[in-house]
Amino acid sequence: MLNVLIAGASRGIGLGLVRAWLERGARVFAVARNPAASAGLAALLAEHGARLQVIACDLNAQAAAADILAALGEQRLDRVLLNAGVYGPAAQDVSSAGEAEIGHLFLSNAIAPLRLARALRPQLNAGAVLGCTSSVMASLQLSLGAQMPLYAASKAALNSLLLSWAVQLGESRDFSLLALHPGWVQTDMGGAQAPLTVEQSVAGLVVVVEAAAGTRECRFVDYQGETLPW
Repeated sequence: MLNVLIAGASRGIGLGLVRAWLERGARVFAVARNPAASAGLAALLAEHGARLQVIACDLNAQAAAADILAALGEQRLDRVLLNAGVYGPAAQDVSSAGEAEIGHLFLSNAIAPLRLARALRPQLNAGAVLGCTSSVMASLQLSLGAQMPLYAASKAALNSLLLSWAVQLGESRDFSLLALHPGWVQTDMGGAQAPLTVEQSVAGLVVVVEAAAGTRECRFVDYQGETLPW
């Protein structure tokens, strides 16, 4: 049985990923800041029981990694999906955004995921997959983030940190490391006008992640398996 940890699991894509791996027979550790407020997680707990363990944790907290590791105990992991993130300042304007807003954006979208990824590395089984939710807007070559420049910059920072970590690990890395673009999805962040449902995005992401198992690849890839330029 696969052990899968999914962070940002209370709604949207994260909740969809929890559901998808439970339906595949995995044991899932679902990390959410306030899981008691998630009707979706409650329904999955009722349906799947012991194969779903919910961990309450604010990923931005300094103690987040220690709290998650304590909850895992001796359990090792085969898949880790770090999905939590925020849109950032509504204006998305470097001239008007406050320091606290910008700090929270980059902490949530870049620093906290990488910090947790590094802490979870000793728990990974050989051949595991660790994926972080990025965005096509993070691609410096494609430069598609003009309408959301601060958000795009935070995801570009995430990608940069992932690449740097891969270089630091070198030949010692025995797991795949993915920056995942889920597509434009009908979530609270994506809005109702988005072309993809959560189910469509999640179905693709699961295929991409499972295909990476055992390959030791490091890729920026979308939900359809297409490699994106960094």
